[in-house]
Amino acid sequence: MREPREAIRAWLDLLGASNAIKKSVDTQLRSEFGVSISRFDILSALERAGPDGLRAGVLSQQLMVTEGNTTQVTAPLIRDGLVKRSTGRKDARIVIFTLTKKGEKLFSIMAAGHKNWVGSVFSDLSKSEIATFRKILRKLNIPGSTTQPGKDAA
Repeated sequence: MREPREAIRAWLDLLGASNAIKKSVDTQLRSEFGVSISRFDILSALERAGPDGLRAGVLSQQLMVTEGNTTQVTAPLIRDGLVKRSTGRKDARIVIFTLTKKGEKLFSIMAAGHKNWVGSVFSDLSKSEIATFRKILRKLNIPGSTTQPGKDAA
């Protein structure tokens, strides 16, 4: 095991950088599109899901939030005509969220901005350095983690 003090410092550095990037992206999304990063994350998950959308429970699992939180964050997206909420064909208790055409168009524009903002954060790193950084993240031993750091999401 490595020196615990250095591991704590590395974790704090990683946490600080991650939080700063998230705050910066959230500020950009709010400024340019009036959408929080939480809402962007929902639009992103629904865009990846395609025309069949996602069941509420699956969406919550992917975002690692409660279904109540998902409902709260999707409500304004539904109100703004970006997301459609429907029930299952065979079981009306099942809630399914899908992107509307308006949501697809807006997300496409937002995703391009997001890509540029995140890209600018890493602009001083070479391709090799980014690859090494991702390799190191994948080596982290995170108990109980169901996700793989560094896995391609985009």
